[in-house]
Amino acid sequence: LNAARAMEEWPSVPFKLRINHPTLEGAAGIFRYDDLDGAVESMRSCLRKAIEAAGGKAAEGMDWSEAKALPGTPDGQIAPQIPNIVHSTVLRWSSEPPDQAAAKESFAKVAEKWTPLDIEVGRATAVFEDHPYMHLGTDGEKNIWWSSAS
Repeated sequence: LNAARAMEEWPSVPFKLRINHPTLEGAAGIFRYDDLDGAVESMRSCLRKAIEAAGGKAAEGMDWSEAKALPGTPDGQIAPQIPNIVHSTVLRWSSEPPDQAAAKESFAKVAEKWTPLDIEVGRATAVFEDHPYMHLGTDGEKNIWWSSAS
């Protein structure tokens, strides 16, 4: 991460995102974000270059076909992964709703009232995802790898 942050292309904070209409995708309701000034993509590009310079290759999104762990990575640890979306999960069912059509209809009614919102982000935080969906909980500090405020 230090090598990525040292690159000239690494963006400064604050940066801008747009929170788009919520969508229901499978069992999850999510907000997708637009990377308005390209800061997120710049960070990802720097991370990609730093990982490759160190001898690894990141998985891109859900494509692990060319991923390669960094040299010296402990056995059983996987290669780094660079996501291909910016989003927040706002809804996840613990089990299938008994009336899926009604659930989708209710979600759609709420979603149609959403107005996209531009936000300024004053902190970027890199985390280790040690279990799916980034549920950090109260002990989330143990997952924080790096954080930078404006």
